[in-house]
Amino acid sequence: MPPLSRALVVEAGRVLVENGLLAPGEKFSDQGKRVGLIGGTTTGSLATDLEFAATLLTGPNLASPALFGYTLPNIPLSEAANHFGLIGPVYAIFAPESPLVAAEEEAGRWLVSQPELTLMLACAFDSRPMPGQAGQLAITFTIVSR
Repeated sequence: MPPLSRALVVEAGRVLVENGLLAPGEKFSDQGKRVGLIGGTTTGSLATDLEFAATLLTGPNLASPALFGYTLPNIPLSEAANHFGLIGPVYAIFAPESPLVAAEEEAGRWLVSQPELTLMLACAFDSRPMPGQAGQLAITFTIVSR
């Protein structure tokens, strides 16, 4: 699992436990709660995409299948959804300006239109590629409720 996915799962867990929404090891789905996650991003999975592309340089048959599965921007969110039992809407949106605000607004629209949702999580997440270095991670979570 690339660093962005690992960090997103860890940060989601920290926010959920810190706010008393889940105890360690608990899942929303086990409690019968429908919770979703919208992530706003400016770069998506670009850092992983570039890592995967580098593996293609040695030939298409040698491309990394482990990285390929993470070349979509919604995958880090899906990892968190699986870990914490999020069974509401989970997807990424591109927002070049204010990705957290865009994610919060989208999450709010879901809450208005889907009364069966208990709450929504919103986050801004990015992994900016750094030539010759690990990508710079940025993750911020918020809880959106009625």
